[in-house]
Amino acid sequence: MSERPPEFGALYAGLSALAGAGRYREALERATEALPHYPEDRGILTLFRAGMAARLNDHQGALALLREALDTGEWYAPVFWDSADFAALRDLEEFHRLRALSNQRRVAARTGARPELFVHLPEQVLEPLPVLMALHGNLHNGEIEIAQWSGMLARGWLVAAAQSSQIARPGRFVWTDRRKSERELRAHYNALRDEYPIEAGHFVVGGFSMGAETALGLALRGVLPADGFIAVAPGGPLLRAEDEIDALLSSPIPSGLRGALVIGTRDPMHDAITALARKLEAAGLPLRLLVYDDLGHDYPPDFAERLPELIDFLVAG
Repeated sequence: MSERPPEFGALYAGLSALAGAGRYREALERATEALPHYPEDRGILTLFRAGMAARLNDHQGALALLREALDTGEWYAPVFWDSADFAALRDLEEFHRLRALSNQRRVAARTGARPELFVHLPEQVLEPLPVLMALHGNLHNGEIEIAQWSGMLARGWLVAAAQSSQIARPGRFVWTDRRKSERELRAHYNALRDEYPIEAGHFVVGGFSMGAETALGLALRGVLPADGFIAVAPGGPLLRAEDEIDALLSSPIPSGLRGALVIGTRDPMHDAITALARKLEAAGLPLRLLVYDDLGHDYPPDFAERLPELIDFLVAG
């Protein structure tokens, strides 16, 4: 049985570490080897390879990789084009042409982006319905992670995958703008409530990475009337700032709310999340904390199997 490749964020962090150490050729080779394992992330790997080729003074090779990416419909935000990796290409006419094409596509994509809610109904619909709303991680979308949450369909739950309108790459979205995220997710909840009778005490919001931070924050603030939240590998600016966490916990926790945190010992956020767990428990929140040895910034391999147990804890109140 082949070993599951690491979550893309963990792979990319490793590639970035190699580049930061000046090991450009090794980084290029590893990114090329990773391509077959991450078809949905081919665009960002191709951009990274182009940057490494430019660092190695292979200007034509770098431009060819950028053309290859754009020929498949890719586009990249200005921050990528401004990267120091491409310093050697700045004066080349072809580089400016490719950047202009990318920017044209980016503007069109942002203009047309809309929030989405992918609703999955259980095979046997018994009303009222328990509802699980799942939020993707940054640079993911509403479909990539649904398999992690959809096991609850067999237990009669409606599973709704929310997708942000904040497009960062073709088909990839982020929750960076907190106010916009809040408006969109509240609207999603209202739409669910209006169309489906939600079982009292059985509305749970969950998420991964930045989606987890967003779910946790909105549940604790009562913006979403959740009975429980599940935050898997939570990470983002709010959880990295101790003063923001203290401000979040300065108000009373919504009555009846319960929480679950899932984190790996190799996740860069491990210490911050275990400290958060202590603060949440001290504030009176019933909490389940799952810590996985040797897991990085990723879903645990048995998350789908553990999810029903976590859900049962969250709705037990």
